[in-house]
Amino acid sequence: MKKIFFFILLLMLGIANQSSLNAQDSTSQAKLQFSLLTCDAGDDLYTLWGHTAIRVVDSVNHTDIVYNFGSFDFNTPQFTAKFMRGDLLYFISANTYSDFLYEYQYFKRDVHEQVLKITDAEKINWYTELQTNMIGNNRFYLYNFIYDNCTTRIKEGVFKHAPVNNYSIGIHSYREEIVSACYKGGMGWVGLGIDLLLGAVADQSPNLQQEAFLPKLLMQKMALNPKLVLATHYIKNKTEESAKGVLPINILLVLLLLYAGVSFSKNKTALFIGKSIDLILLFILGLGGLLVAYMSWFSMHDACHQNFNILWLHPFYLIALLSYFISKKWTSYLGLLFFATMLIVTIGNFWIPQHFSKAVIVLMAITMVLNARLILKNKHEHK
Repeated sequence: MKKIFFFILLLMLGIANQSSLNAQDSTSQAKLQFSLLTCDAGDDLYTLWGHTAIRVVDSVNHTDIVYNFGSFDFNTPQFTAKFMRGDLLYFISANTYSDFLYEYQYFKRDVHEQVLKITDAEKINWYTELQTNMIGNNRFYLYNFIYDNCTTRIKEGVFKHAPVNNYSIGIHSYREEIVSACYKGGMGWVGLGIDLLLGAVADQSPNLQQEAFLPKLLMQKMALNPKLVLATHYIKNKTEESAKGVLPINILLVLLLLYAGVSFSKNKTALFIGKSIDLILLFILGLGGLLVAYMSWFSMHDACHQNFNILWLHPFYLIALLSYFISKKWTSYLGLLFFATMLIVTIGNFWIPQHFSKAVIVLMAITMVLNARLILKNKHEHK
């Protein structure tokens, strides 16, 4: 009986000890702190929309790691072609918080931190998912500027593991947020170019789950959840605001007035200026049309699909450029065709499910002047 009693006592002590170890292990795993990091825009093109990352502090193992889904390799074979097609692989990467912060201090980009209030169980689940994402091919994914990017990946984690009240932040369309970021970053011409490449898909209004698709938008969404955000920290790295430059619409308006003015003049200088603008526009519009057609019909970038700009910004201007030197008659025919198409676009603007900004409308007006000059080219030069 003494032996049996002693055995039972040892067994109970062993179970109690194991339970204590399990409790300690569970407690150690739960000593995690998650923070949403939102980084301001930079000076390079791919940094105009800012960046989102997730910071995980493990106070037991004394680690402070930042995970971000916005990494890509410039040395990828056919990098530019893959980027244009939309099949460039992005991947998750991890770095220490000190190294992460040093990079943004070096490039003078401010960092905003929102410490999140999440249950211990959800912290462990999210941390496990991040670790799983770091294994092998799990790291890679096809980047989509609207639906699957460095922000949306972390947003999905937040919505899955945190009690988010999904209040609206008032986003009217994807286009508005994408293009405005370029203008705010002092790259108005880039903004105009992207505006021309975005199709009707980008004019859709995102729902509550989709609207926080860019870094600052997700930060705003979290700010509407004061019970979820334990603390907010602001790391200022930018010393001064950069100059924004002249807006493209102002330059386009000057060009429109100049172009229309020389078109009514018979002065030799005016004729030379008019012809020079003709040739430059035919070349630029033709190349732009090729790009619009490719991005709308052949690329995997959803935001560029269903682009109605192709009705007036098309590759056929390159054919008109050739006929400009070969046949005045065919140049007039092409000009008439282009002009008629633009009239259809103008009249049907109320029914086309695509937004045309003021800058795009001014560019369309310049193109209308070009088409009118092409129509009258045979008549004027015949005289």
